[in-house]
Amino acid sequence: MHLFFLSDGLGFNTNVLETNVLNLAVVIAIVVIYGGDAFGALLDARRERILKSVQTAEEKYAAAQAALQQAQARLTEAKDRAATIRSEGGATVAQVTTFVATQAADELARLEELKTTTFALAEQKATKQLQAKLVTLALTKAGTKVSTRLASQTTQKAFVDLQIQTFRTQG
Repeated sequence: MHLFFLSDGLGFNTNVLETNVLNLAVVIAIVVIYGGDAFGALLDARRERILKSVQTAEEKYAAAQAALQQAQARLTEAKDRAATIRSEGGATVAQVTTFVATQAADELARLEELKTTTFALAEQKATKQLQAKLVTLALTKAGTKVSTRLASQTTQKAFVDLQIQTFRTQG
């Protein structure tokens, strides 16, 4: 309930709709006159906070974009390095395979030569042993023949001597 001015004096207005509109008008006028600056300051502060939030979000977005680009660059670099390592690995495997095959072939040739040399030395040794046995056997046989011949010549000589003596005694 509000007071209103009558030509007779002061009175109360009992109409609720009129008084609410008047009350709202008075409140809005007071708010606009006295609170306009404060409300404007609140709105400005709110607008500043929103702008700072947007700016912060844009900065974070830019930083995230930069980090993404750096990560993509590192990924590309890692892929290139992996490809290089794969190709170098293949080349290294080929070199190692060639080296091992060459070493195996050299070792096989060396072992073959060693086998041939060993067989030749074994053959020479067997030949020398056989020659030594043959020489020993030949010398033994020759000695036996000489002894036999000598024994037979000595026997013949003794027989002849005996016959000569026998003839001398008879004669």
